[in-house]
Amino acid sequence: MTLREQLLEQALTLPTADQAFLAQSLEDHLIAHTPEETAEADGASGSELQTELRRRSAAYRSGQSTARLASDVLSDMRQRQVEKRAN
Repeated sequence: MTLREQLLEQALTLPTADQAFLAQSLEDHLIAHTPEETAEADGASGSELQTELRRRSAAYRSGQSTARLASDVLSDMRQRQVEKRAN
């Protein structure tokens, strides 16, 4: 068993509140240490990203685009990870 598998096993034995704290702390750390540029935003300035966010928000509010629940998106991502690991 790898170290990360051992850590996960230990974390899953924690009370739910402690698991939530750990998950939030890890997420905060990852966000703080993830490079700001992503493939989609590569080379875009902050104002360009703000403009794009405003455009997408307006399209959603006007019904020109749709949205999905975050829980559905996360579920799909998890399923793809499971399938990827199986291959």
